[in-house]
Amino acid sequence: MIVLGIETSCDETSVSIVEKKKNSSFGNVLAEQTLSQIKKHKKFGGVVPELASREHSNNLDWLVKKSLKLCNLQYDKMDAFAATTGPGLLGALLVGSNYAKALAIGSRKPFLSINHLQGHILVSRMKKKIDFPFLCLLVSGGHCQIILAKNFNKFKVIGETLDDAVGEVFDKTSRILGYGYPGGPIIENLAKKSKGKYKFKLPKPLINKMTFDLSFSGLKTSVRRLIEKGINNNQKADLAFEFQQIITECLIKKVELSINHLKKKYNINNFILSGGVASNFFLRSKFKKMCKKKKISFFAPDKNLCVDNATMIAWAGLEILANGKKGNRIHFPPKPRWRIDKL
Repeated sequence: MIVLGIETSCDETSVSIVEKKKNSSFGNVLAEQTLSQIKKHKKFGGVVPELASREHSNNLDWLVKKSLKLCNLQYDKMDAFAATTGPGLLGALLVGSNYAKALAIGSRKPFLSINHLQGHILVSRMKKKIDFPFLCLLVSGGHCQIILAKNFNKFKVIGETLDDAVGEVFDKTSRILGYGYPGGPIIENLAKKSKGKYKFKLPKPLINKMTFDLSFSGLKTSVRRLIEKGINNNQKADLAFEFQQIITECLIKKVELSINHLKKKYNINNFILSGGVASNFFLRSKFKKMCKKKKISFFAPDKNLCVDNATMIAWAGLEILANGKKGNRIHFPPKPRWRIDKL
């Protein structure tokens, strides 16, 4: 089976063609083309929805044609066309989903509406045998959720942020510190320069509460107040390290609680770290240690599969087809707030 996937939920225009052979559990990427809009949005300090939609419209068609050319395939060789239909920016979602629907109609093939978070969660199964159920921490610019994956289309949110997502807090903290966008890589690199000389005693929101939910707005506010008082570059590096460490500590504490709560009932043997923030090496290393302590398997996708990409959308489409779902959803509209537990 071959699926062409399109991802345009935010500021990445991405196209991927993925194949799943009959006797294989894994996927093979035949072609992938991703165009980042970071340079376009950098001067605004974040993503501008109207600009993102326009860039998708300008670039999607030639990215699709280039992808087909790279693997020497035509539209009629696709078994289905998949596109992110939510959550995300409405204008951006419309561009990608309408384009994929047009290809499906023209080729008389199914259109598969894919939840963006579903793609992030399932893409790990493209490279590694991970049986359901498994636990996933999805951390990105727009989401921070602890999710129990019961099946390819059945998910339960165990805990989530009550305010800002982790990636959003990284972006805002980077801006407060006087640096640019995106904030995740900037904070991570700045933290590596820390000498550990200065301690700031930043708050750890909800860390001692016996709840699975998280909160980061108070942490962000504390950082802003420290910056307003004035600190030098050496202090900034130490602050970035402490900030990153506390976020990691809070995430690990809540995931551990979730594992303890679920392990007996669901026999959780696998933990997946996914989403754009999962590219953070410090975060990966700490979760790897946690999983070793808990005696469960740890997996995080390659960095290019952590950020928004169309490969995860095409793979989610293949999982739907492999489970016997034809899923022709031409009339399914984009849903900017489409929750993963409402599939």
